[in-house]
Amino acid sequence: MKKLYCFFLLVFLLHLGHAQADSRFSGYLKNYSLVQDKIDFTGFQADTFYSSQFSGRAMLDVIESRYSIQLHYELGRDFNSSKAGVPGTPFSSGNSYRLTDITSTPGENNGKSINHQNLDRLNLRLSLEAGDLTIGRQPITFGAARIINPTDVFLPFEVQTLNTEYRAGIDAIRFQRPVGQLSELDLGVVLGDDGSDNSAAFVRLKSNIAGSDIEFTAIRFSRQQLIGFGIETTLGPFGAWLETATVSGDERYNRTSLGLDYGFSENWFAMVEYHYNGAGSKHPNEYLGLINTSPFQAGGVFLLGNHYLIPSLSWQISPLTTASFQMLRNLDDGSSFFNLSSDFSLSENLYLGVSIFGFSGKEPSLPNLESEYGANPNRFIVSLRYYF
Repeated sequence: MKKLYCFFLLVFLLHLGHAQADSRFSGYLKNYSLVQDKIDFTGFQADTFYSSQFSGRAMLDVIESRYSIQLHYELGRDFNSSKAGVPGTPFSSGNSYRLTDITSTPGENNGKSINHQNLDRLNLRLSLEAGDLTIGRQPITFGAARIINPTDVFLPFEVQTLNTEYRAGIDAIRFQRPVGQLSELDLGVVLGDDGSDNSAAFVRLKSNIAGSDIEFTAIRFSRQQLIGFGIETTLGPFGAWLETATVSGDERYNRTSLGLDYGFSENWFAMVEYHYNGAGSKHPNEYLGLINTSPFQAGGVFLLGNHYLIPSLSWQISPLTTASFQMLRNLDDGSSFFNLSSDFSLSENLYLGVSIFGFSGKEPSLPNLESEYGANPNRFIVSLRYYF
């Protein structure tokens, strides 16, 4: 795979000076500073936690009529007040869907100060008569739902993720072919390390029928088969969507999301989504046992319960200022997570963000959880983002 990386880099160098190619260099610099409440429940205590995360992303795109090339690289460093790190969910995916990779934490790391890097895009896209062929590291997303996508198994963002601007790239060969004026056939192979258990294959057909966007998806991953369906449409003044997926194989479960959105005015927009997660459990004492199962390690599942209600509201305060609120309510154990945030445009390329992450629910009784979010301390986050 290292030879493949070298090949792509050579292609970049050969075509940067091509007279008809448009080379674009851009990127960002970001800082997320976080304060987290202390933890104090039976069997576990932790002091107030502080973290400052710096990252920079450099993006080189070469575009020509017959092809395009992407190279995106991210480098950063986190400074934490303790070695605990910034908690999100109590687990992380065991499958990166990458054939090989550069070292994610280069240099010296002492637990409190951590370097991180990510070669996030490295792909060649060919515009052929039959369609578009993309080879290399690229983002792949599926689904019709707005918040939780049952058919989206390739590294979706967990709801507590701070930096969600760019979806993580995976190693794949993808072909997208137009079928008529309003339809597309999308198929590909995803390459993971250590053989077929960490690889995948997919096919998706997307079309527009009578004003509604409809898609059918089939995915083979980690000895599992997923069959999915999604529709985006309107119901009177409301936008509406339904997305559902059935997974069979070593694990059998269903996932479904359905929702509505509505614009009250040019400045106010509301949305509500219900999600059923058949890979989860109604019983909190079973939550931790789910972490190492296939849905959570390879299938893009990160919620532990079965039934969720997710309302959100956004407000365009001014052309330069926005505010939003979103809650994720676990209907089985009664716990909740909410995100109250606001963004300010300080200049054409500089943005300031402020967020509050709040959690409620029964505190854990170690070694078991009594609720999904009861163990999470509240957080206050300030972000500063510069784009070039």
